[in-house]
Amino acid sequence: MRVIIADDAPVLREVYGTALRNLGVDVVAEAATPGELFVQARRTRPDAVLLDINFADHQGAPENSAGLDAAVQLRAEFPSLGIVIFSVRMTLTYLERITGIGDGRGIGYIGKDRIRELQNVVEALQRTSVGGVYIDPALAGQMLTRRRVRDPISHLTDRQRTTLELAAQGHTNQAIAKRMRIAVPTVEANLTAVFRRLGIPTSDDAHKRVLAVLAWLRSAGSLPPAAP
Repeated sequence: MRVIIADDAPVLREVYGTALRNLGVDVVAEAATPGELFVQARRTRPDAVLLDINFADHQGAPENSAGLDAAVQLRAEFPSLGIVIFSVRMTLTYLERITGIGDGRGIGYIGKDRIRELQNVVEALQRTSVGGVYIDPALAGQMLTRRRVRDPISHLTDRQRTTLELAAQGHTNQAIAKRMRIAVPTVEANLTAVFRRLGIPTSDDAHKRVLAVLAWLRSAGSLPPAAP
């Protein structure tokens, strides 16, 4: 997997780069500004980008959302690129903007402290590089506790909600089965029931998952209601 690391702090780029390379990730480039990021993306054609949400702009502003702006432009130019955005402070407001990038596919949001748990970062990069969605488990749990009472999600069973939560975090059916200690066909049945309950039309599995995740985010109050 070919990855670009985009962070305005050179020390952090070095730390992330070294750590990811030690796990077998091919870090093909680093970028300190959005301009450098686009130059490197066009040159190296990576599978995914690890992008700081507070990314210094070309004038060196220390705190901004230039990372989000860069992600929007990246998605427009590279539709299949995996984009994992990370930040020190995770918020539902940031999540709302992140999940609004493109059609919601190939997007990840993870806490910066996950650098201590590098396998999670690698997992996020891998999932988004193939169009999956990855949401930091800590933030996913926070969203679940904020779930509204009157919405389609409230009609799901506990097993179905757990399955949807894990799917929202980007886990495969096999990984969900392992975590829940159930069979893969049971996971598939749970997801089918979830799609039916949420009124998600028949389509390819990846797109159904994205729609289900977005419905779950709306139920947690992190996204505006869907348009009628």
